[in-house]
Amino acid sequence: MAESRTLYLKWRPAKFDDVAGQTAVVDTLRNAVHSSKTVHAYLFSGPRGTGKTTVARILARSLNCMETDLSMRPCNKCDHCVSVASGMFLDLIEIDAASNNSVEDIRDLREKINYAPSQGSYKVYIVDEVHMLSGAAFNALLKTLEEPPSHAVFVLATTELHKVPATVKSRCQCHTFSRISVNDIVERLKIIASQEKIKIDDEAVYALARNATGSLRDAVSLLDQVMVGSESTVTLESIQNILGTTTDSLVAGIVGALANAELASGIELINNAVDAGANPNQIARQIVSFLRGVLMCGTGNAGLVDVSSQTLALMSQCETLLNSQEIVSCLQAFDKAARDNTNGWQPQLALEIAFVSSTENMSKNSDFNNPQTSSLSDGKHQPDEAINSTVGHDGTETLSADTNGITITELNTLWKEIIASSRSSHHTLPALLEWCVPVSVDNDMVKIGVKEQFAISKLDKPEMIIHLQNAIMSISGHSLVVQFILMDMRGNADEIIDVSDDGAVAIGVELGAKVRERSSRRK
Repeated sequence: MAESRTLYLKWRPAKFDDVAGQTAVVDTLRNAVHSSKTVHAYLFSGPRGTGKTTVARILARSLNCMETDLSMRPCNKCDHCVSVASGMFLDLIEIDAASNNSVEDIRDLREKINYAPSQGSYKVYIVDEVHMLSGAAFNALLKTLEEPPSHAVFVLATTELHKVPATVKSRCQCHTFSRISVNDIVERLKIIASQEKIKIDDEAVYALARNATGSLRDAVSLLDQVMVGSESTVTLESIQNILGTTTDSLVAGIVGALANAELASGIELINNAVDAGANPNQIARQIVSFLRGVLMCGTGNAGLVDVSSQTLALMSQCETLLNSQEIVSCLQAFDKAARDNTNGWQPQLALEIAFVSSTENMSKNSDFNNPQTSSLSDGKHQPDEAINSTVGHDGTETLSADTNGITITELNTLWKEIIASSRSSHHTLPALLEWCVPVSVDNDMVKIGVKEQFAISKLDKPEMIIHLQNAIMSISGHSLVVQFILMDMRGNADEIIDVSDDGAVAIGVELGAKVRERSSRRK
């Protein structure tokens, strides 16, 4: 049999150790093989592409392996292991229940199952998509599962466990296969790329892994697809062109425009992405995924978001723009757009409608129209009585203290304490301040250099400025007005243009926009 040129077949795991992301299942089955405690019927359930059929074949190899040392099974060297790998092993019978789902098919199986194995010790029946069997076929299979011959082992696989009758489940040892994490998929893709001499950027690997949505088979198939069209190195751009996706920074820009109710900016970003070749449905899916990440960050569950650290930072930074109710509303709107296939003549229409409708909800319910938040910008908000406060010249609320005598050196010495102190005011402020460093103090104003463009969009808000000014006062004893300036990679202040309160503009700087410093003083 000629070696397959398809990567997902060529790199299908041949032993338990090669299976990615299913540690609990693999450990149980490996231990059962090594201790001769396997059972006559297994039920594997879980999403497609997560290894159900692959593990079933590894189990079949292990049961019929000729290696006498059970701890070495499957050896993948003996005649039986090689025969299973080549698809020529007579005692491994694979049945597709989607096309062989009648009671006659199961009755035929029952008649043949009593015959002794032709080559190995066990006849292994792998029934894929078992939930597709008819009711009568399930009843016929049930009788076989109740009294199987000692040489028969069944492995039933399904993506829809709820459709399998309880009577069948109760006669099987059940194992649940979970979606494979992005990191596990990335690790496997890197191994394959290295062995296949495929040069691929880290960003491109992560893009493939995220797009596979937990299916390693899909990820490897996508790698196979993109390497064909790449002459040298597979880049993020080539991945996006093939998948019809766009960058995380652009998605963050759309979310920023959404949160700030900036219709023009958001619609422009959407159309720019579509004009560049991105698929509107894919953009909607990316926005849904990104918003879920923002929701998880806002609820203190950032650990549940399986993305790169850079993308997680963007999500965390966007978290202060939206509350959970707004995020849920947006998720529903963009999920609907992701599923829409009715606008072939105007493909981005559903995405634009989702954006406009979500923006309208923002204008009614967002923090920008919240009385407490709005009053921060006009100097009318009254602080908690426990805080001794005063209103500074720019209408911004700060704690009263002596403003004379602090130097930039002294402030930098106290900066880590100031960052730690800010946590009591806002849970994401310390993370944002890690991108910052005080660069100068002039009378009652301190200029804070920001090394990351996205941080400015989160920090240059009235409420965040107040939290920082209070933290500075509590640690240093000085009341200072904060001004943020963007710094380049060498730590120098960037060319000055205005950074507005528009989160979409601030977040979209990675798309090519120039950013300048803006004073926090309000007129």
